[in-house]
Amino acid sequence: MMSDRSIDRIDYFLVISVVIVVLCSILTLYSQEYNFDDQGVGLFGHKWARQFLYFVVGLAVMWFLSRVNYQLIGAYALVIYLFVIFLLVLTLIPGIGYLPSGRGARSWLKIGPVGIQASEFAKLSTVILLGQYLVLREKEMKKITVLILPFVIVLVPMALILLQPDFGTAVSFLPILFTMLFLGGADYLHISSFLTLGGVSLLIPMYVEYSRLTLLNDIAAFLQKTGKTDLLSVVNRLGGKVWQVLDGKEIPGANLTPKTLASLREVVDQVTDLEASFVFKLFSNQALLIGTGIALIALSVTMILLRIARGARTLRTYYIPLGIVGISILSAVVVMKTVPFRENQVIRLTAFLNPDEFKQGAGYQLRASKPAVGSGKLVGKGFLNAEMTEGKIPHVPESSTDFIFASWAEQTGFIGSVFLLFFLFSIPLRGLQISYESKDRFGSLLASGIVALLFYHMAINIGIVIGLMPVTGIPLSFMSYGGSHLIMSMTAAGIILSIKMRKHAN
Repeated sequence: MMSDRSIDRIDYFLVISVVIVVLCSILTLYSQEYNFDDQGVGLFGHKWARQFLYFVVGLAVMWFLSRVNYQLIGAYALVIYLFVIFLLVLTLIPGIGYLPSGRGARSWLKIGPVGIQASEFAKLSTVILLGQYLVLREKEMKKITVLILPFVIVLVPMALILLQPDFGTAVSFLPILFTMLFLGGADYLHISSFLTLGGVSLLIPMYVEYSRLTLLNDIAAFLQKTGKTDLLSVVNRLGGKVWQVLDGKEIPGANLTPKTLASLREVVDQVTDLEASFVFKLFSNQALLIGTGIALIALSVTMILLRIARGARTLRTYYIPLGIVGISILSAVVVMKTVPFRENQVIRLTAFLNPDEFKQGAGYQLRASKPAVGSGKLVGKGFLNAEMTEGKIPHVPESSTDFIFASWAEQTGFIGSVFLLFFLFSIPLRGLQISYESKDRFGSLLASGIVALLFYHMAINIGIVIGLMPVTGIPLSFMSYGGSHLIMSMTAAGIILSIKMRKHAN
């Protein structure tokens, strides 16, 4: 595999960066378990020891893949992709797929004593297949029909992961897709159109649901103030389902008489008029949204007819955005009418806007993680002093997985956080340079896709921990505890090394 004399030496800076970040992970996990009552627990009963074992396996995989020609990986892209899809299907079968903690998503496969999270490897296999497809259709990327298959490639694993259900992992495929389409040469109007369609279709309904949840406190306060204790008990019992009842949906256990329902609707309308924002009132008016969407589509169709009649090519710049916005608004109305958003889903995705509104779940996680990060101050509390993120039931939930950065920041402070972030983001930045220097188009797109995969995990996870982004359950690459994601990340690093080492090979 390494017989070509023109093959470059290994990229030591990239390897060192990976090793430093993973060692930071192991140290953080060790500090969290240092004060455990661990009598009767063997060495590999500790997370830090298991993470070290995953690291050793990951190093072996990274070294092996750096010696394998990445073009050979590309040649088997479809086989790899279909195999991972097969694994995702297996996870949905009761008795084969399982929940390691008895709750959450059915996203694991048990192979002897080893559990594998197939969705993590689905991300990498999707990147490989997308890179191969974009190379094959490089000269046709301006055609919108060529973009259909990339969406299918991404939507198949997304759908299977949503069925587990694991919303955060499923959504993580989308930024990777759009980044690769952009780098692959797709028309920016087509990319922006798809982004607008998906964004507006989800953001408007999600904003409406978020505003409804935040209005519950105002409704309860109004009922308390006016002495309507019977309605107050109904609101407290139903919670966020109040709005579904008012929308005419059948809710088990609601059992409201027509008189009670009319009184509740009157109160809610009063509170909405007094407390709700103008934007909420605008987006809640479905008749207005439908009229606006139809008007924009009609205007877009008129411009298309003018272009056909007069050959005015400049109109394309206007009729595509107008038409897409119109379709997106109508799509948002359809989503509001058909998709039954669960209260916990809305809270996870919107709690970062105002964590104090939500005392449990994602709101609690954010209200706990930000103080943990801030408590580290300049130099931190010191190694083995992770007060808010240590123990079997830490103050910061998921402090060893999704919120591990909070634990590191608590112990090492601002200086330690900068140290970690430097080496952490050096990995995708070095991959970006290797992508630019690649000898062929496939190597460039493959490295770019892997860079997008790693970078978005890092940026989104840290954004979640410091309260800037929704809580979506995305791990911090090379840092969060877990064998599947760590080995997948190191596999991705091994492929980047292979691309770099062969940039001058024939």
